[in-house]
Amino acid sequence: MKLQWISTLAVAGAFFCCTNAPKVDKVAELNKQLTELDQSMGGASVTDKSKAQTFIKTAEELASLLEKTDQNQYVDLLLKAAGLAKTIENPNKAIELYQKVSDGLPQHPKAPTALFMTGFVYENDLNNIDKAKAVYESFLQKYPNDPDFLDDAQNALKMLGKTPDEIIKEFEQQQPKQ
Repeated sequence: MKLQWISTLAVAGAFFCCTNAPKVDKVAELNKQLTELDQSMGGASVTDKSKAQTFIKTAEELASLLEKTDQNQYVDLLLKAAGLAKTIENPNKAIELYQKVSDGLPQHPKAPTALFMTGFVYENDLNNIDKAKAVYESFLQKYPNDPDFLDDAQNALKMLGKTPDEIIKEFEQQQPKQ
């Protein structure tokens, strides 16, 4: 009986070891690809849009493998891919990725960043003032003490839909007269 239990344990161990090995190999392979893509895209200015798109797709694939095992790396990958999507003028993809973080992990320390950036993309890239307003209001409700984006969300709500000239005029009116 004891021998049968030990052999069952050995088979189970071998199964888990072997089934996990391909995942570890895939994670390492995808990390290597991302590093190479990151170096070859052209920096923050992104001179090669197709490499940026490949980076985003690869980051999503890697993130899906890490979602349950390494939430911090999962979030970092999605935020970087979302920022890159915004940079290459793919705002809908950016929103999709930001929402995976803000909706999927609302308690994560970087969830407020993701939610604020969703509103920012709606406002500045898609010019969807109604959606931006709803997201900023949601941000203020969910994260009323956020040290990084609280002021930004409040100011964004005050300025939504105003032209630069209107904003300047309001600013000038608030300045003390000399």
